Amino acid sequence: MKKRIIWSIIGLFSLAIIVGGDVKAAQVQRQKEEVYKNIELFLDVMKVVETQYVEPVDNKKLIYGALKGMLGSLDPYSAFLEPELTQELQIETKGEFHGVGMEITSKDGIITVVSPIEDTPAWKAGIKAGDRIIEIDGEPTKGITTLEAARKLRGNKGTEVTVSILKEGASELKKVTLVRDVIKVKSVKEEIIDENIGYIRVRDFQERTAADLSKALENFNKKDIKGIILDLRNNPGGLLTSAIEVSELFVPKGRTIVSVQGREEKDKTIFNSRKKPLWEGKIVLLINEGSASASEILVGALKDNLPETVAVGMKTFGKGSVQNLVPLSDGSSLKLTTAHYYTPSGICIEGKGIEPDISIQLPEDTTIIPMGEGDVQFQKALETLKKMVSSKNV
Repeated sequence: MKKRIIWSIIGLFSLAIIVGGDVKAAQVQRQKEEVYKNIELFLDVMKVVETQYVEPVDNKKLIYGALKGMLGSLDPYSAFLEPELTQELQIETKGEFHGVGMEITSKDGIITVVSPIEDTPAWKAGIKAGDRIIEIDGEPTKGITTLEAARKLRGNKGTEVTVSILKEGASELKKVTLVRDVIKVKSVKEEIIDENIGYIRVRDFQERTAADLSKALENFNKKDIKGIILDLRNNPGGLLTSAIEVSELFVPKGRTIVSVQGREEKDKTIFNSRKKPLWEGKIVLLINEGSASASEILVGALKDNLPETVAVGMKTFGKGSVQNLVPLSDGSSLKLTTAHYYTPSGICIEGKGIEPDISIQLPEDTTIIPMGEGDVQFQKALETLKKMVSSKNV
């Protein structure tokens, strides 16, 4: 009797495994069938357009259009890039391109300025982070991708482009005509403020940013600078590798800088600092709503690993996703969101941003030159750092 029960249980487990396997196989089969149906639907639509549209159409144009729609339906940052745009994106990371000088994204379906680049036509015209671009040369931007908008804004030096801007809290559009220029972005700018304090502005994260920043920090160390103001305002980000390399200049060896989590639990990568930090003095960060992506990685790494670090300014943009560039056979590419990044304390700031320790806003509708008259955020950062430096020497 006992043996019969045991065999019955074994039989039930076996049946469960077989049935479970069949169920999983059936699910996979149904998914494949669904994909085939959707591909057939796509081909049917292409055929109808080819045969019935009022004018002859280019097949490649249709395919490219479909791919743009496919990637654009995922999130504001994923996109299909035609060969020309792929080349432009690669050029940008090296620090020079033609255009008006602003980083843009799609926020709630509207083309929005992440940050203007300092000393460019957009910056000089008073365009600010958070401004919404409603029209470009009279054409509505609703429904177009970030890259399509970027392509309209770029052009040869000396040519003009007119944008209709809706500023936060405003009810009327403001038209601004910009003259395109060669946008050269020097990633790092440094200055010694007095015998104890240095200032470093990191405008974006390019291939050479860590190397340039290393030189500035080495110079500060030689001159016995005790504290630095690290200005990340209106820094739209850039390369993930650059953000990690820059963080390693400050974060102690072995400490976590950022973790990147893909779709599956196994798709997790933790980036730890691999070297002794170059800078071990006091740090005050300057941040605002234009500090995004790689900037936020650096802010999170410093705040979580160096508790004495103080952030002054406004809440950061809140871009916590990672995009990979996937090259395709014809020179085009996919800019695809493949993961979210998390600060060392485990927080994903996508859509949230990082709050400053000391909140202070710049005057509205005024172009403020960093460190210049009216830069109350810088003045507060300087005041804070002086107290930190003096307290260390007591």
